Amino acid sequence: MSGTPEFPFTEGPGIEPPVEYGEILGSGTLPPVVLAGGSAAVLVTRHADVKAVLGDDRFSRAAYGQASIFARESSSIPLMLSDPPAHTRRRRTVAGTFTVRRAEAARPAMAALAEEFVTGLRERGDRAELVGEFAVPFTLTVICDILGVPEADRGRLRPWVTAMMSRGHVPQEEVSAGHRAMHEYFTALLDRVWAGCAAGAPRRGLIAELAPSEDRPSEMSREEAIVMSAGLLVAGYETTSNQLGSCIYLLLAERERWEYLRADPRRLDRAVEEMLRWTSFSTSGGTPHVATEDVRLADGLVRRGEVVVPLIDAANRDGEVFGCPARLDLTRERNPHLAFGTGRHRCLGAELARVELQVALAVLLRELPGLELAVPEEALRWRKEMQLSGLWELPVRWAGGQR
Repeated sequence: MSGTPEFPFTEGPGIEPPVEYGEILGSGTLPPVVLAGGSAAVLVTRHADVKAVLGDDRFSRAAYGQASIFARESSSIPLMLSDPPAHTRRRRTVAGTFTVRRAEAARPAMAALAEEFVTGLRERGDRAELVGEFAVPFTLTVICDILGVPEADRGRLRPWVTAMMSRGHVPQEEVSAGHRAMHEYFTALLDRVWAGCAAGAPRRGLIAELAPSEDRPSEMSREEAIVMSAGLLVAGYETTSNQLGSCIYLLLAERERWEYLRADPRRLDRAVEEMLRWTSFSTSGGTPHVATEDVRLADGLVRRGEVVVPLIDAANRDGEVFGCPARLDLTRERNPHLAFGTGRHRCLGAELARVELQVALAVLLRELPGLELAVPEEALRWRKEMQLSGLWELPVRWAGGQR
């Protein structure tokens, strides 16, 4: 690579990472880049080094800038961009909702929900669009039920989130309008729910659980709770719905993958982990961190004040960790992927998302065994110019008379 390239790089084909990742991975260096806005930075690509940056308190996300989902005051900084001790307190306040135990306990209800959506698809014929008619409503329902978002309001949320996640897909004024609408909605919802709790209404949903009471003050301020609720909504369905759509695509793009899992659904858990590893998801490349002191990584010394960008997608294809890393191998046994991150910023909803993917795919494999793409692969539209990769639509069909 000559000169100092601009970052993020041009997106790879479909849901594969940029080609530059393969050129720099394992180079034994920290490649310099120029970030949007002109800031100098270095890329961290090796699995061990990415884990080190994500898990080391000497690397600060907040120090890079106060970029916020609502950009108003310190309490408006979303969880993913904050540092301890504020990050620790906020995460601790909601972490109990997203444990392995809670996710596993919700598995039967998720399966019933997925079956309900599939039944609706079959009743409408033998074709469907699985992003808008299955992946999005399934994952949106799950997170809205957890938060306590009224069912009547849920249809309003998706257009706002789409605008908020744009990286050039829509004009900036639409992005700003989406942020404002989301903040205003969750402000009104939280105020209404908290007022109801103060009046003695039952506490249903996480937003209600965050409300203070006479004997238990809330660990979050009102503004923090608003930002947290909106952030969990976005992360809880936007990421998982895109990953679910991508998983379905990967299984249908090569029929033997689908049939391999149909033959033994117990293989699904391992297959989901591999699809999480293989899928290149964040089109922004990674979250910039600032070194607060000199830190030695395997690939070199990061100086105090230097900006580093850990590339999870590159780390997930590190040949020193994963054999044949560019190959999607549903039988892969050792798979310490970093799709959910690691350390203090590991995805809060990782276990929930994992169960959602397993459940939704299991239901499709069982209820629609003959599922196939309804259009040529080259006709599929990928979510370019968005923060997260994925498919805009996934048209499918199945034989009549299936379960």
